[in-house]
Amino acid sequence: MNDYLLDGLHLVIPGSGHEAEYCRVMDKWEAVGEKIQPPSMRRYSSKLKANVSFAKWLEWCEDDRATGSCLVTQAPYTMHFLMNSVNEILGGIDISSVNTPRGHLHAGIVPWCRGKGYGTAMLHLALLRCNEMGLQRVQIVPRKDNIGAIQTILRNGGIFMGDFYDDDVLCSRYEIDTLIHDGMTI
Repeated sequence: MNDYLLDGLHLVIPGSGHEAEYCRVMDKWEAVGEKIQPPSMRRYSSKLKANVSFAKWLEWCEDDRATGSCLVTQAPYTMHFLMNSVNEILGGIDISSVNTPRGHLHAGIVPWCRGKGYGTAMLHLALLRCNEMGLQRVQIVPRKDNIGAIQTILRNGGIFMGDFYDDDVLCSRYEIDTLIHDGMTI
């Protein structure tokens, strides 16, 4: 798997060397009180009603690469951090080779880094990774009211496919051709 760089930003599969930064980011994000996206970044266990250790969270990530058992979709996926040149976590994105009703990609940028183009860059890097995995087209499904996500998708060549309801939430389905991202600059 290639490690693509874009203005010092890169996607990284979480590993043991990320514990301190992950805990710093989760402490800050949880204090803000916003929902953590993608869901795979959350360290909270509803079953235990508590946060789990970083080691346990990494086990969840490894299990989901093989089985997808922690997601509603039950489709295998790989969690990636978006990191900058000083190895700060700016966001996360799940990439699945299986298209589900909720799409191939699930992403989020930490609240204090939104509006700075990181989402656009992260999606671009993820599309390069999808292309490398052999996916020529991917689907992304944001909430209809998530204007920032929709703008990010459109800046990366997203084509609107239609709206639908998911658990009483109006969502929009977009499709992106990954082939146009090979060598593209954003």
